[in-house]
Amino acid sequence: MTELAPFALPKWIKSNKDNITLPLAGSATPGLSIQDLIDLSTDKQTTTANLSFQTLKLNLGPFAGSEPLRKQIAALYDETITAEHIFPTHGTTGANALVFQNLLSAGDHVIAMYPCYTQLISLPKSVPGVEVSYWTLDLQNQAQPDIQALKDAIKPTTKMIILNNPNNPLGTILPLKTQSEIVALARQHGLTLLVDEIFRPLFHDNTHQTQIPPSFIDLSTASDKIVVTSSMSKAWGLSGTRIGWLATKNAAILSQCFDRGLYTIMALSSIDSAIAAEALSDRCRPQIRSKHLDIAGRNIALLDSFVSRHAGLCSWVKPQGGGTGFVRFFDRMGVPVDDVEFCRAVKVAKGVLLAPGSLCFGTRGAGEADFRGYVRVHVTVDPEVMERALVAIGEFLGEYIG
Repeated sequence: MTELAPFALPKWIKSNKDNITLPLAGSATPGLSIQDLIDLSTDKQTTTANLSFQTLKLNLGPFAGSEPLRKQIAALYDETITAEHIFPTHGTTGANALVFQNLLSAGDHVIAMYPCYTQLISLPKSVPGVEVSYWTLDLQNQAQPDIQALKDAIKPTTKMIILNNPNNPLGTILPLKTQSEIVALARQHGLTLLVDEIFRPLFHDNTHQTQIPPSFIDLSTASDKIVVTSSMSKAWGLSGTRIGWLATKNAAILSQCFDRGLYTIMALSSIDSAIAAEALSDRCRPQIRSKHLDIAGRNIALLDSFVSRHAGLCSWVKPQGGGTGFVRFFDRMGVPVDDVEFCRAVKVAKGVLLAPGSLCFGTRGAGEADFRGYVRVHVTVDPEVMERALVAIGEFLGEYIG
Protein backbone atom coordinates (compact mmCIF):
# COMPACT_ATOMS: atom_id res chain seq x y z
CA MET A 1 0.00 0.00 0.00
CA THR A 2 1.12 3.57 -0.62
CA GLU A 3 1.32 6.18 2.11
CA LEU A 4 -2.05 6.97 3.67
CA ALA A 5 -3.31 10.52 3.88
CA PRO A 6 -3.64 11.75 7.48
CA PHE A 7 -7.01 10.81 8.98
CA ALA A 8 -8.09 14.36 9.74
CA LEU A 9 -11.29 13.73 11.74
CA PRO A 10 -9.91 11.68 14.67
CA LYS A 11 -6.72 13.77 14.67
CA TRP A 12 -8.81 16.93 14.93
CA ILE A 13 -10.87 15.54 17.82
CA LYS A 14 -7.81 14.28 19.67
CA SER A 15 -5.80 17.46 19.24
CA ASN A 16 -8.70 19.67 20.38
CA LYS A 17 -10.16 17.63 23.23
CA ASP A 18 -8.56 19.64 26.05
CA ASN A 19 -10.63 22.34 27.75
CA ILE A 20 -13.81 21.14 26.06
CA THR A 21 -17.09 21.22 28.00
CA LEU A 22 -19.53 20.74 25.11
CA PRO A 23 -18.32 18.01 22.70
CA LEU A 24 -20.29 17.96 19.43
CA ALA A 25 -17.64 16.53 17.07
CA GLY A 26 -18.45 12.84 17.55
CA SER A 27 -21.04 10.55 15.98
CA ALA A 28 -21.73 7.57 18.25
CA THR A 29 -24.68 7.07 20.56
CA PRO A 30 -23.91 7.36 24.30
CA GLY A 31 -21.95 4.36 25.54
CA LEU A 32 -23.90 1.62 27.30
CA SER A 33 -22.66 -0.34 30.31
CA ILE A 34 -23.39 -3.96 31.18
CA GLN A 35 -25.86 -2.66 33.78
CA ASP A 36 -27.53 -0.47 31.14
CA LEU A 37 -28.11 -3.55 28.97
CA ILE A 38 -29.61 -5.40 31.92
CA ASP A 39 -31.84 -2.44 32.79
CA LEU A 40 -33.07 -2.16 29.18
CA SER A 41 -33.68 -5.90 28.80
CA THR A 42 -37.21 -7.32 28.83
CA ASP A 43 -35.77 -10.46 30.46
CA LYS A 44 -33.30 -9.19 33.01
CA GLN A 45 -32.57 -12.62 34.45
CA THR A 46 -31.47 -14.06 31.10
CA THR A 47 -29.47 -10.96 30.18
CA THR A 48 -27.74 -10.99 33.56
CA ALA A 49 -26.83 -14.64 33.12
CA ASN A 50 -25.55 -14.11 29.57
CA LEU A 51 -23.39 -11.19 30.65
CA SER A 52 -21.85 -12.89 33.68
CA PHE A 53 -18.35 -13.85 32.60
CA GLN A 54 -16.84 -15.31 35.76
CA THR A 55 -16.81 -18.83 34.32
CA LEU A 56 -16.26 -17.96 30.66
CA LYS A 57 -13.13 -19.68 29.36
CA LEU A 58 -11.06 -17.14 27.45
CA ASN A 59 -9.97 -19.48 24.71
CA LEU A 60 -9.41 -18.44 21.10
CA GLY A 61 -12.85 -18.07 19.60
CA PRO A 62 -14.12 -19.44 16.27
CA PHE A 63 -12.32 -18.03 13.23
CA ALA A 64 -15.61 -17.15 11.54
CA GLY A 65 -17.09 -15.59 14.69
CA SER A 66 -19.38 -17.15 17.24
CA GLU A 67 -22.62 -18.72 16.01
CA PRO A 68 -24.81 -16.76 18.48
CA LEU A 69 -23.28 -13.46 17.36
CA ARG A 70 -23.64 -14.22 13.65
CA LYS A 71 -27.28 -15.27 14.14
CA GLN A 72 -28.13 -12.05 15.95
CA ILE A 73 -26.40 -9.95 13.28
CA ALA A 74 -28.24 -11.83 10.52
CA ALA A 75 -31.54 -11.01 12.23
CA LEU A 76 -30.93 -7.31 11.53
CA TYR A 77 -31.60 -8.01 7.84
CA ASP A 78 -34.44 -9.74 6.00
CA GLU A 79 -35.25 -13.42 6.27
CA THR A 80 -32.99 -14.37 3.35
CA ILE A 81 -29.91 -13.51 5.42
CA THR A 82 -28.52 -16.22 7.69
CA ALA A 83 -25.49 -16.60 9.93
CA GLU A 84 -23.63 -18.07 6.95
CA HIS A 85 -23.73 -14.67 5.22
CA ILE A 86 -22.03 -12.87 8.12
CA PHE A 87 -18.31 -12.46 8.84
CA PRO A 88 -17.56 -10.59 12.11
CA THR A 89 -14.57 -8.23 12.11
CA HIS A 90 -12.78 -5.66 14.25
CA GLY A 91 -15.26 -2.83 13.79
CA THR A 92 -16.68 -1.48 10.55
CA THR A 93 -13.25 -0.03 9.83
CA GLY A 94 -11.86 -3.57 9.84
CA ALA A 95 -14.63 -4.83 7.59
CA ASN A 96 -14.13 -2.04 5.05
CA ALA A 97 -10.36 -2.50 5.04
CA LEU A 98 -10.75 -6.25 4.50
CA VAL A 99 -12.94 -5.68 1.43
CA PHE A 100 -10.54 -3.14 -0.08
CA GLN A 101 -7.51 -5.34 0.55
CA ASN A 102 -9.19 -8.34 -1.06
CA LEU A 103 -10.98 -6.84 -4.03
CA LEU A 104 -8.89 -3.89 -5.28
CA SER A 105 -5.67 -4.01 -7.26
CA ALA A 106 -3.61 -1.89 -9.63
CA GLY A 107 -5.56 -0.59 -12.61
CA ASP A 108 -8.95 -0.65 -10.86
CA HIS A 109 -11.22 2.36 -10.84
CA VAL A 110 -13.45 3.12 -7.83
CA ILE A 111 -16.41 5.49 -7.56
CA ALA A 112 -17.04 6.81 -4.04
CA MET A 113 -20.00 8.75 -2.71
CA TYR A 114 -18.93 12.27 -1.74
CA PRO A 115 -19.00 13.38 1.01
CA CYS A 116 -18.77 10.22 3.05
CA TYR A 117 -16.76 8.78 5.92
CA THR A 118 -13.16 9.53 4.97
CA GLN A 119 -11.86 5.96 5.38
CA LEU A 120 -14.05 4.92 2.46
CA ILE A 121 -12.08 7.21 0.15
CA SER A 122 -8.60 7.24 1.67
CA LEU A 123 -8.07 3.47 1.93
CA PRO A 124 -8.88 2.76 -1.75
CA LYS A 125 -6.55 5.64 -2.70
CA SER A 126 -3.76 3.95 -0.74
CA VAL A 127 -3.88 0.82 -2.92
CA PRO A 128 -1.17 1.32 -5.57
CA GLY A 129 -2.57 1.91 -9.03
CA VAL A 130 -6.20 2.40 -7.94
CA GLU A 131 -8.01 5.46 -9.30
CA VAL A 132 -10.82 7.05 -7.25
CA SER A 133 -13.60 9.20 -8.72
CA TYR A 134 -16.40 10.93 -6.84
CA TRP A 135 -20.18 10.64 -7.00
CA THR A 136 -20.95 14.00 -5.49
CA LEU A 137 -24.23 14.60 -3.68
CA ASP A 138 -25.84 17.95 -4.54
CA LEU A 139 -25.60 19.91 -1.29
CA GLN A 140 -27.34 22.86 -2.96
CA ASN A 141 -30.39 20.65 -3.53
CA GLN A 142 -30.93 18.81 -0.25
CA ALA A 143 -28.05 16.42 -1.07
CA GLN A 144 -30.06 14.77 -3.81
CA PRO A 145 -28.34 11.83 -5.54
CA ASP A 146 -28.01 12.02 -9.34
CA ILE A 147 -28.15 8.47 -10.71
CA GLN A 148 -27.23 9.67 -14.20
CA ALA A 149 -24.02 11.20 -12.85
CA LEU A 150 -23.18 7.82 -11.30
CA LYS A 151 -23.81 6.07 -14.61
CA ASP A 152 -21.63 8.61 -16.43
CA ALA A 153 -18.75 8.00 -13.99
CA ILE A 154 -18.46 4.30 -14.86
CA LYS A 155 -15.40 3.39 -16.98
CA PRO A 156 -14.23 0.12 -18.52
CA THR A 157 -11.83 -0.19 -15.55
CA THR A 158 -14.44 0.52 -12.86
CA LYS A 159 -14.34 -2.21 -10.23
CA MET A 160 -16.28 -0.88 -7.25
CA ILE A 161 -18.90 1.61 -6.11
CA ILE A 162 -18.62 2.77 -2.48
CA LEU A 163 -21.60 4.17 -0.58
CA ASN A 164 -22.24 5.42 2.95
CA ASN A 165 -25.93 5.00 3.87
CA PRO A 166 -27.09 6.65 6.11
CA ASN A 167 -24.51 9.19 5.13
CA ASN A 168 -21.82 10.52 7.44
CA PRO A 169 -21.64 13.55 7.75
CA LEU A 170 -24.95 14.50 6.11
CA GLY A 171 -27.40 12.15 7.79
CA THR A 172 -29.18 11.63 4.46
CA ILE A 173 -30.60 8.33 3.18
CA LEU A 174 -30.72 7.07 -0.38
CA PRO A 175 -34.35 6.62 -1.49
CA LEU A 176 -35.47 3.05 -2.19
CA LYS A 177 -35.80 3.85 -5.91
CA THR A 178 -32.19 5.05 -5.99
CA GLN A 179 -31.05 2.00 -4.04
CA SER A 180 -32.70 -0.27 -6.61
CA GLU A 181 -31.21 1.68 -9.51
CA ILE A 182 -27.71 1.42 -8.02
CA VAL A 183 -28.08 -2.34 -7.48
CA ALA A 184 -29.24 -2.74 -11.10
CA LEU A 185 -26.29 -0.63 -12.30
CA ALA A 186 -23.78 -2.71 -10.35
CA ARG A 187 -25.38 -5.90 -11.66
CA GLN A 188 -25.33 -4.66 -15.26
CA HIS A 189 -21.63 -3.79 -15.16
CA GLY A 190 -20.48 -6.61 -12.88
CA LEU A 191 -19.30 -4.16 -10.22
CA THR A 192 -18.69 -4.72 -6.55
CA LEU A 193 -20.95 -2.55 -4.40
CA LEU A 194 -19.64 -1.80 -0.90
CA VAL A 195 -22.09 -0.02 1.39
CA ASP A 196 -21.03 1.18 4.84
CA GLU A 197 -24.29 1.01 6.81
CA ILE A 198 -22.85 1.64 10.26
CA PHE A 199 -25.65 4.05 11.21
CA ARG A 200 -28.43 1.67 10.21
CA PRO A 201 -31.12 1.36 11.65
CA LEU A 202 -31.20 4.88 13.10
CA PHE A 203 -33.89 6.41 10.87
CA HIS A 204 -35.46 9.59 12.16
CA ASP A 205 -38.68 10.36 10.34
CA ASN A 206 -41.96 8.77 11.46
CA THR A 207 -42.22 6.47 8.46
CA HIS A 208 -38.76 5.01 8.98
CA GLN A 209 -39.35 4.43 12.69
CA THR A 210 -42.11 1.94 11.91
CA GLN A 211 -40.82 0.58 8.59
CA ILE A 212 -37.05 0.34 8.34
CA PRO A 213 -35.70 0.96 4.80
CA PRO A 214 -33.99 -2.11 3.37
CA SER A 215 -30.31 -2.77 3.63
CA PHE A 216 -28.55 -3.07 0.29
CA ILE A 217 -27.95 -6.75 1.05
CA ASP A 218 -31.72 -7.24 1.21
CA LEU A 219 -31.85 -6.16 -2.46
CA SER A 220 -29.12 -8.55 -3.59
CA THR A 221 -28.89 -12.08 -4.94
CA ALA A 222 -26.16 -14.69 -4.44
CA SER A 223 -24.59 -13.74 -7.78
CA ASP A 224 -24.41 -10.01 -6.97
CA LYS A 225 -21.13 -8.64 -5.67
CA ILE A 226 -22.80 -6.64 -2.91
CA VAL A 227 -21.22 -6.25 0.53
CA VAL A 228 -22.60 -4.24 3.45
CA THR A 229 -20.64 -3.40 6.59
CA SER A 230 -21.63 -2.25 10.06
CA SER A 231 -20.75 -2.56 13.74
CA MET A 232 -21.90 -2.11 17.33
CA SER A 233 -20.40 1.38 17.55
CA LYS A 234 -22.88 3.96 16.30
CA ALA A 235 -26.49 2.77 16.56
CA TRP A 236 -25.95 0.37 19.45
CA GLY A 237 -23.81 2.35 21.91
CA LEU A 238 -21.08 -0.28 22.22
CA SER A 239 -18.03 1.26 20.53
CA GLY A 240 -15.79 -0.30 23.15
CA THR A 241 -16.61 -3.86 22.07
CA ARG A 242 -14.95 -3.28 18.67
CA ILE A 243 -17.33 -5.78 17.07
CA GLY A 244 -18.14 -5.15 13.42
CA TRP A 245 -19.07 -7.29 10.45
CA LEU A 246 -19.49 -7.61 6.74
CA ALA A 247 -22.52 -9.27 5.22
CA THR A 248 -22.80 -10.64 1.69
CA LYS A 249 -24.69 -13.34 -0.19
CA ASN A 250 -21.71 -13.76 -2.52
CA ALA A 251 -19.89 -16.91 -1.40
CA ALA A 252 -16.67 -16.11 -3.30
CA ILE A 253 -16.28 -12.69 -1.67
CA LEU A 254 -17.07 -14.14 1.75
CA SER A 255 -14.46 -16.87 1.27
CA GLN A 256 -11.81 -14.35 0.18
CA CYS A 257 -12.47 -12.16 3.19
CA PHE A 258 -12.38 -15.15 5.54
CA ASP A 259 -9.03 -16.30 4.15
CA ARG A 260 -7.44 -12.87 4.57
CA GLY A 261 -9.14 -12.52 7.94
CA LEU A 262 -7.13 -15.49 9.19
CA TYR A 263 -4.06 -13.28 8.74
CA THR A 264 -5.48 -9.97 9.99
CA ILE A 265 -8.25 -10.89 12.48
CA MET A 266 -7.86 -14.58 13.43
CA ALA A 267 -10.64 -14.35 16.02
CA LEU A 268 -12.61 -11.83 18.05
CA SER A 269 -12.77 -11.32 21.80
CA SER A 270 -15.07 -13.88 23.42
CA ILE A 271 -16.35 -11.32 25.94
CA ASP A 272 -16.97 -8.66 23.29
CA SER A 273 -18.80 -11.18 21.11
CA ALA A 274 -21.06 -12.25 23.97
CA ILE A 275 -21.90 -8.64 24.86
CA ALA A 276 -22.73 -7.81 21.23
CA ALA A 277 -24.87 -10.94 20.81
CA GLU A 278 -26.90 -10.09 23.91
CA ALA A 279 -27.32 -6.44 22.90
CA LEU A 280 -28.68 -7.53 19.50
CA SER A 281 -31.10 -10.06 21.03
CA ASP A 282 -34.85 -9.48 21.04
CA ARG A 283 -34.52 -8.82 24.76
CA CYS A 284 -32.38 -5.70 24.30
CA ARG A 285 -32.27 -4.55 20.66
CA PRO A 286 -35.68 -2.79 20.38
CA GLN A 287 -35.16 -0.84 23.61
CA ILE A 288 -31.66 0.28 22.60
CA ARG A 289 -32.89 1.50 19.24
CA SER A 290 -35.86 3.30 20.79
CA LYS A 291 -33.63 4.99 23.36
CA HIS A 292 -31.20 6.24 20.74
CA LEU A 293 -33.92 7.36 18.33
CA ASP A 294 -35.45 9.39 21.15
CA ILE A 295 -32.10 11.10 21.80
CA ALA A 296 -31.64 11.84 18.10
CA GLY A 297 -35.19 13.11 17.70
CA ARG A 298 -34.82 15.57 20.56
CA ASN A 299 -31.48 16.84 19.25
CA ILE A 300 -32.64 17.20 15.66
CA ALA A 301 -35.62 19.25 16.85
CA LEU A 302 -33.27 21.49 18.84
CA LEU A 303 -30.95 21.91 15.85
CA ASP A 304 -33.78 22.55 13.43
CA SER A 305 -35.11 25.29 15.69
CA PHE A 306 -31.60 26.75 16.00
CA VAL A 307 -31.16 26.86 12.20
CA SER A 308 -34.58 28.52 11.82
CA ARG A 309 -33.76 31.16 14.43
CA HIS A 310 -30.47 31.96 12.74
CA ALA A 311 -31.67 31.83 9.14
CA GLY A 312 -29.21 33.67 6.94
CA LEU A 313 -26.30 32.72 9.16
CA CYS A 314 -26.67 28.95 8.85
CA SER A 315 -28.48 26.23 6.94
CA TRP A 316 -28.60 22.44 6.81
CA VAL A 317 -30.07 19.37 5.24
CA LYS A 318 -32.20 17.96 8.06
CA PRO A 319 -30.87 14.46 8.84
CA GLN A 320 -33.04 11.48 7.95
CA GLY A 321 -30.84 8.92 9.66
CA GLY A 322 -27.61 8.31 11.54
CA GLY A 323 -25.78 10.22 14.24
CA THR A 324 -24.62 13.39 12.48
CA GLY A 325 -25.78 16.51 10.70
CA PHE A 326 -23.92 18.94 8.41
CA VAL A 327 -24.58 22.62 9.22
CA ARG A 328 -23.22 25.43 7.07
CA PHE A 329 -22.41 28.83 8.56
CA PHE A 330 -22.31 32.16 6.65
CA ASP A 331 -21.22 35.70 7.37
CA ARG A 332 -23.62 38.67 7.09
CA MET A 333 -22.91 38.88 3.34
CA GLY A 334 -23.94 35.26 2.81
CA VAL A 335 -20.37 34.05 2.25
CA PRO A 336 -19.49 30.70 3.87
CA VAL A 337 -17.19 31.14 6.85
CA ASP A 338 -13.76 29.56 7.09
CA ASP A 339 -15.02 26.47 8.92
CA VAL A 340 -11.64 25.51 10.43
CA GLU A 341 -11.16 28.98 11.87
CA PHE A 342 -14.81 29.03 13.00
CA CYS A 343 -14.43 25.72 14.86
CA ARG A 344 -11.21 26.82 16.52
CA ALA A 345 -12.75 30.10 17.59
CA VAL A 346 -15.94 28.60 19.05
CA LYS A 347 -13.83 26.08 20.94
CA VAL A 348 -11.73 28.81 22.55
CA ALA A 349 -14.64 31.15 23.23
CA LYS A 350 -17.30 28.68 24.36
CA GLY A 351 -15.71 25.27 24.90
CA VAL A 352 -17.77 23.75 22.05
CA LEU A 353 -16.00 21.19 19.85
CA LEU A 354 -17.32 20.85 16.28
CA ALA A 355 -15.76 19.06 13.30
CA PRO A 356 -14.84 21.37 10.37
CA GLY A 357 -16.19 20.02 7.10
CA SER A 358 -13.46 21.14 4.71
CA LEU A 359 -10.70 19.66 6.87
CA CYS A 360 -12.40 16.43 7.94
CA PHE A 361 -14.38 15.52 4.81
CA GLY A 362 -12.86 17.45 1.90
CA THR A 363 -10.64 14.75 0.39
CA ARG A 364 -10.98 15.45 -3.32
CA GLY A 365 -7.84 17.56 -3.43
CA ALA A 366 -9.65 20.80 -4.16
CA GLY A 367 -8.44 22.33 -0.90
CA GLU A 368 -10.78 24.07 1.48
CA ALA A 369 -13.21 24.93 -1.33
CA ASP A 370 -14.85 21.54 -0.69
CA PHE A 371 -17.40 21.88 2.14
CA ARG A 372 -16.19 25.32 3.17
CA GLY A 373 -18.41 26.67 5.91
CA TYR A 374 -19.76 23.25 6.89
CA VAL A 375 -19.37 21.74 10.34
CA ARG A 376 -20.41 18.26 11.41
CA VAL A 377 -22.65 18.18 14.46
CA HIS A 378 -23.26 15.15 16.67
CA VAL A 379 -27.03 14.47 16.81
CA THR A 380 -26.89 11.49 19.16
CA VAL A 381 -25.07 13.29 21.96
CA ASP A 382 -26.74 13.81 25.35
CA PRO A 383 -29.60 16.31 24.65
CA GLU A 384 -28.57 18.40 27.66
CA VAL A 385 -25.16 18.87 26.05
CA MET A 386 -26.83 19.79 22.75
CA GLU A 387 -29.12 22.34 24.38
CA ARG A 388 -26.27 24.06 26.20
CA ALA A 389 -24.00 23.93 23.15
CA LEU A 390 -26.58 25.57 20.89
CA VAL A 391 -27.06 28.40 23.37
CA ALA A 392 -23.29 28.89 23.39
CA ILE A 393 -23.02 28.76 19.58
CA GLY A 394 -25.88 31.25 19.27
CA GLU A 395 -24.05 33.67 21.56
CA PHE A 396 -20.86 33.07 19.61
CA LEU A 397 -22.50 33.90 16.27
CA GLY A 398 -23.26 37.40 17.53
CA GLU A 399 -19.66 37.85 18.65
CA TYR A 400 -17.93 36.20 15.69
CA ILE A 401 -20.11 37.27 12.77
CA GLY A 402 -21.46 40.46 14.32
